[in-house]
Amino acid sequence: MADKRHGPGVITLLVYMIGAASLAGGLSGWLHATGAVDWVNALDAPNWAPSFAVMNLIGLLIPVCTVIALWIVQRSGKNGMRLLGSLLIVLLLTGMSAQVCIFFGLRDPALGFLAAMAMWIYGLFATGLVGRASPAAGVLLWVPFAWLTTLLVLGFELMRLNTAGTFAGGL
Repeated sequence: MADKRHGPGVITLLVYMIGAASLAGGLSGWLHATGAVDWVNALDAPNWAPSFAVMNLIGLLIPVCTVIALWIVQRSGKNGMRLLGSLLIVLLLTGMSAQVCIFFGLRDPALGFLAAMAMWIYGLFATGLVGRASPAAGVLLWVPFAWLTTLLVLGFELMRLNTAGTFAGGL
């Protein structure tokens, strides 16, 4: 398996990528099977919002970037920081999945925005700490962080345009 001196090998990376693809594909299938796609298409959205198909495609690729960063931090991270970096990345993947489940499962734009804001804050924190453990992995995590930033802005606009009775009603 993994050599202690050099970290996990290519087989481990392939297993990580298969796991990430399974997670992303499973979430995408769940969105289509539950009618969440129809719900999100019925929401009032800003003019600049990408189509759900484009967002779904990007959402399928983001976990792959994240697990490659996981593999890099495990392979080249500084001693003592490898475990912390790995844990932060796994929690980032878990949080991004939870964010999708909250927004689409509860079908509430306001809660979706709050989940996006929490993930954005955590993503900033995790990207910074992982970058200290392994600069290459930290740079690669900027791709998911940019996606989280896009989801935060889009989540705010969806909340503002579609919820009149919550804390966004006056915005």
